[in-house]
Amino acid sequence: MAMKGLLGYALAFALASSGAQAFDFQPYGRGAFAQIVKAHSGKPLIVHFWSVTCPPCVAELPQWAKMVSEQKGVDIVFVNTDSDEDRARAEMRAERAGLGKATHYGFSDDFVEKLYFEADKMWRGELPFTALVAPDGGVTAVTGAIDDPLVVKWLETRAR
Repeated sequence: MAMKGLLGYALAFALASSGAQAFDFQPYGRGAFAQIVKAHSGKPLIVHFWSVTCPPCVAELPQWAKMVSEQKGVDIVFVNTDSDEDRARAEMRAERAGLGKATHYGFSDDFVEKLYFEADKMWRGELPFTALVAPDGGVTAVTGAIDDPLVVKWLETRAR
């Protein structure tokens, strides 16, 4: 019993000293996409899905950080598709890229196909995946990099 308490204390101390509790992945489960879109209604919104197991996703995180700082008129939300076991790695990658203050969600439902379908009926989980949501709620889905022509054109019509 004393050993269990000591381990719990050590874990709490390690998390507190690492700053892990400052970074918050909000749960992304069924219905989350619609809730996020509703919360940002009337404003341009980008919902970007990424994973630590997706090399292009990780490589472009610094570009996303730059976009967050430059695109003040566009809300940008990040959704990490990794399991809870990889969430610490995702946090480290996002922090290192300069996305520590961005809004982050993390998949919290094991039925990931349903989460994909809610974001886009044609999406099968390929990453990186970005949903460009117009102020009227219309969604343009993009599978691929941040510099995809669809993303660039969409931003040009809604920038600042």
